Amino acid sequence: MVSRLGILSTESHIYRDQHAKGLELLSLMEDDTFGRHPERVKTPAGRPEYADCKTDFNISHAHNLVICTMADGRTGCDIELSSRKVSTSVAEKFFHKEELDFLNLADSPEEKKKRFMTLWVLKEAHIKLLGTSVANLKETPVFQIEKNIIRCSNSSLFYALYEGGGYVAAIAFERKEDRDNLTIKKYSDAPDFALTAAN
Repeated sequence: MVSRLGILSTESHIYRDQHAKGLELLSLMEDDTFGRHPERVKTPAGRPEYADCKTDFNISHAHNLVICTMADGRTGCDIELSSRKVSTSVAEKFFHKEELDFLNLADSPEEKKKRFMTLWVLKEAHIKLLGTSVANLKETPVFQIEKNIIRCSNSSLFYALYEGGGYVAAIAFERKEDRDNLTIKKYSDAPDFALTAAN
């Protein structure tokens, strides 16, 4: 199977509706990928997965967009509005010293916000692939971005950053070939997303 990223506009800012739209997007992607809907179960930690299929999937939503990734190896994704408010205290709580330095070297408040959101989505995608929680954000690798290269310490995973329509999204992959062969499909009038960095 070719790894996939699906994008769907939710037309809602309500969390419950976003969750329902995430499941709708997953269902659309299942139709395209399998022609059926594999049985979904949850791991003891609460991470959803297929009971009768080796393909892995992950869903994320922000504001009025939902994304879903599918891959043969484990995958995790996160999407956020680029303009979302950021908190220095959150960075101090969850980011490594090197990441805080990376934030503080930004040339402007806008660049600092962009760096924060980029680091945040990478960390979220990482923990979602592993099936852990936000409490484990400090245990993620140290991430930094130089031009179009994601630099990360102590990780055998593969990452990709995408931007489009005022959003930033990160996808983590267990397998390099899943990252390198990702196809994107929009299921509504969602914005176009472009690959901006990878490791």
